[in-house]
Amino acid sequence: MPRHLVLALVAALAVCHLASAYGSDVTMELRVFNGGDEVTPQTRLAVHRAGERGDTGLNASSADGRARVQVPQGIYDVQAIHERDGKVVNIRWANRLVVMPYPDEPGLHLEVINFKAGFGALQVRDQDNSHPDVAIYEPSKHDKPAAPAHNGSVYALFVVPAGTYDLQIRSGGRVRWQNGLEVPLDRTRLWVVGR
Repeated sequence: MPRHLVLALVAALAVCHLASAYGSDVTMELRVFNGGDEVTPQTRLAVHRAGERGDTGLNASSADGRARVQVPQGIYDVQAIHERDGKVVNIRWANRLVVMPYPDEPGLHLEVINFKAGFGALQVRDQDNSHPDVAIYEPSKHDKPAAPAHNGSVYALFVVPAGTYDLQIRSGGRVRWQNGLEVPLDRTRLWVVGR
């Protein structure tokens, strides 16, 4: 392929990428934890485009544990400042969070930030956007759930140490298992329950 065609193709792809990166808005929901305990209501959040921390950013705060902010799809850094009795007790940056209109997330993208090291999050949605009836267990230890669900409007959220877990799904009087789900370190994984 001639060099000028290759350069034209690369330029066209770059323009398409930039257009999509600054295109449609997405509602980003932020929830903040200290280990397994939710601290979102006591946390101030500043959302910045990745690498642009010098600007003031968008502020997100919440009294109900679900901070939401409208952002153009793109990559973001979020600063979380946990306060107790007017004093700062934790500061954490979550870097390079990819926010875009994923097909499994109809307009609402969830990111979980944890002040404790070693944790991750598993967001479970039902494919028809009804609230899933699920529980999370350590592999081969199905006598007691590994963590409680922190429910959202159309999802169940499990905040656990990063690792592999089994998910119990209850639907229509049936119980089934999805074994070996990986919960990533410092990230939020989305898993959709199929029928």
